[in-house]
Amino acid sequence: MNTVAIKPGEERALVYRLRSLLSETDKPVAFIVGSGVSIGAVDGVGAIVQDMRRRIGDPGETALFDESVTGPTDGERYQQGAEFAQDYRDQDWLNLVIRHAVLGACQDLTPEEREQWARASESELEQIERDSSRWRLTPATEALGRLLQLLPRERRGPVITTNFDPLLEIAVRRAGAHALPQQIDLDGKLSRSEDQEIVDIAHVHGYWRKGDTLHTVFQLQRHRTQLHGSLRNSLSGHTVIVVGYSGWDDAFSRSLREHVQEQERNGVDLIWCSYDPLTAESFSSGLLKDLVDAPRKRFYHGVDANRLFPAVVDAYEKALERPPGWLRLDRALLDELGAVAPAREDVIGFFDGVEPHWRTALDTRVPRLSLVAELSEAVRACLDGDDGRIVAAVGPMGEGKSMALRQATVDLVRERDDLTVFWREHGKPFDPDTLLAVPARPGRRILLVSDDGALVVDGVRRLMTECRAQGRTDIHVLLAAQEWEWRNRRAWNELGRFTLDIVSCHGLTERDGAELVSAWDRFDALGELAGTPADERVRKLVDLSAESYGKQESSLVGAMLKLRYGGKLGRHVDDLLRRIDTYPPIGDRSLRESFLMIALLHAAFTPRRDRIRPLSVRILAQALGVRDSVVRMNLEDILRKEAAVSEHGDDLWVRHHSIAQAALDLSRDQHPGELETLIRALVRAAVSLTRTTGAMDDDLYSVAYLSSRLQKQRWAADEYLAAAEAAVAAAPTRLSYRTSHVSALRTAKRRKEALRAAEQAWAEINQVADPESMIGFLLEWGTAAGQARYPESNALLGCLALPYCEESARVVWALVNLGVPLTKLHERSGDPVFLDALRGVVGLLSERRRSRREDEFLARHDDYITACGASPLTGDDAWTAVQAAFDALRPSAHSTLTALVRSTGSIRPPERL
Repeated sequence: MNTVAIKPGEERALVYRLRSLLSETDKPVAFIVGSGVSIGAVDGVGAIVQDMRRRIGDPGETALFDESVTGPTDGERYQQGAEFAQDYRDQDWLNLVIRHAVLGACQDLTPEEREQWARASESELEQIERDSSRWRLTPATEALGRLLQLLPRERRGPVITTNFDPLLEIAVRRAGAHALPQQIDLDGKLSRSEDQEIVDIAHVHGYWRKGDTLHTVFQLQRHRTQLHGSLRNSLSGHTVIVVGYSGWDDAFSRSLREHVQEQERNGVDLIWCSYDPLTAESFSSGLLKDLVDAPRKRFYHGVDANRLFPAVVDAYEKALERPPGWLRLDRALLDELGAVAPAREDVIGFFDGVEPHWRTALDTRVPRLSLVAELSEAVRACLDGDDGRIVAAVGPMGEGKSMALRQATVDLVRERDDLTVFWREHGKPFDPDTLLAVPARPGRRILLVSDDGALVVDGVRRLMTECRAQGRTDIHVLLAAQEWEWRNRRAWNELGRFTLDIVSCHGLTERDGAELVSAWDRFDALGELAGTPADERVRKLVDLSAESYGKQESSLVGAMLKLRYGGKLGRHVDDLLRRIDTYPPIGDRSLRESFLMIALLHAAFTPRRDRIRPLSVRILAQALGVRDSVVRMNLEDILRKEAAVSEHGDDLWVRHHSIAQAALDLSRDQHPGELETLIRALVRAAVSLTRTTGAMDDDLYSVAYLSSRLQKQRWAADEYLAAAEAAVAAAPTRLSYRTSHVSALRTAKRRKEALRAAEQAWAEINQVADPESMIGFLLEWGTAAGQARYPESNALLGCLALPYCEESARVVWALVNLGVPLTKLHERSGDPVFLDALRGVVGLLSERRRSRREDEFLARHDDYITACGASPLTGDDAWTAVQAAFDALRPSAHSTLTALVRSTGSIRPPERL
């Protein structure tokens, strides 16, 4: 061997080579990484040796350790320390040392917490590993994670590491992809997941929280037959990039050397990166000596992984001309994605409401609803226009918009040679600057496609505004959006200034129904519909769809579930709950309980009520006692394995309202009291967040005032009472929570208790946190008094509420309420002071704008005074009559109201109308 002829390359040359390799060739790339990519986050071998010594404790044994561990380098001392541990301790002790070293990268742990976590169970360690935000990553690890996320599946070969730590998995998850660690301690085969979105990472010396980790010469050099054979198959035809790996003389290195030397048979190319300078002496022994004669290899030295990988990622992203967070769809990718048809279970899962994926969208056996053709035609017209346009499919949740969006996109990619299509990946931002950085090309159009379209309305508006300013007419947008959120975000107003084409989702056509029923039959998935005569099935589906269209239960998914499962839907959901219950818990709750929390807010959702939202990630995280990232990671597991929950921005949904409702019914039957406990936890979490943030955002409002929603929807009294009580307990000085509590007791027909709760609240609160809620509290208290058969108190409280009314709408509200006890007082006593006050109420209400509900009360009050032979009073006469009734009722004031009654003179509101 002529060592003088070996001239390693430099790092800057390597960056350009890897950019070219990744963006200009088709050869798949495999990565082999060692401790060099994680040093700086995880303890190095020198620190681990020191920790071994510290843990021994006994002076005599420590002296023996010092005699045994004397190598000239940290690496040799590390192996000597591991040998000592095998003799004087055991493998479990070594595993503890490694866990402690790895947890050094968990940046918010105190030394005591780090030691405690090192002794935790595997499931507990898995939980802390999933909370990606807690871990410190090196620039190398973070950038490699991004690179693995960016690489297409067909270009991403095996990812092999000799490290024990989970930093690479965490980096992949932070980049937005899914990582699956594979532990190979004694022996085993490298395996690849069938899921296109998963990055498989093989730990060939073991994994920090599973099984044993390998350290000693005996462990590392022991022949590993399965690993040797699978390496040959996995690396065949790949370019193998080795970074941060010193090449210890172990079984893995020997297998790698042999496969690289067989290049002519297996097509392996090798790029070996060394941090230290490579000299002639470097190639005189060990693994590098054996690799020198390999046919296609290249050595680089002075390579700092913390510089290399960030530079490579930056160069690769620019080469792709693809904005971050967007998937570029072309025919080659669609062909690769569609090469393997989805399993029968996956297609049936779509019929059950599972979120669509590209494989199901590409499968010709999956029905194409008429919405697909409508969307495709609208986009064609958009692309053939003279300027950038927006097409949006808008409709209720679960109407097939997401699948139609994918199927229409597939058609457009395959038929248009002049089109570059980018698909916004789930949860990624819609950033106009990065999108405008994609260069315009003569004769080509750019189509940006996004599901969850209502969430990106602001970004689309800014993008199209800038396109006009820059004179760009090549960028077009295709969206699918939930109707209620599209409306709430004022999307028609925000985007209507541009060319906007709305494709409405209007339920199933006869042809759609026939396509669906035919597909169910083909997959033997008719379920309960099989009992319906064949010639009646389509009509039954279409009729059920039309019946439920526009309601909370979507016409498509709802109809599919009802027809296929019928009365067995509960059994289907029960099976789902039982499977979910086998997963590890999230924080303080089981995964089943977390699912039920999402179901609670989904079932309570009312799309046409202001400020009402489903459960948000941050409230669920607060209720579980974990970080937001932990919730998102576990939900990704649910989505991937059970498809029970979907995430829409920061909102969490069960796949369908009927599934949520069935889950709640099962909880009530099987675990009485469980829902009340979960409701309390959610409300406490929302109230706590409002106090922490100082804001009452819509997601917090929806849960903090959950009691009112549950009352209106006629939920069980124990459930809406639990919500009200939890809010009061969490923030006792907030009057609106007290109001909800009184209302809940009154709705539950516990009228005496409602009255006592109101009186207690008034006696306890010296200074309220929300004085603007006073009118609502007084009127609710009055209603409780009236239902408890105390009309005097009801009328007094109605009068006392009037001075707090600063808007006409609130005056109307108070007067409508006041009319009820005035009627009862006149019926009982015949005292004209109450009839005159009611005449004043009718006259004052007649002068103001009212709701339909308030009109009904006004008509009732007007009918009463007419029956008494009287007519309305107006203006000052009306207010004088109402004041007279208040003055007459003063002596009857309850003791809790005495001070307020004495201090109140005129009850006329401060408004001027």
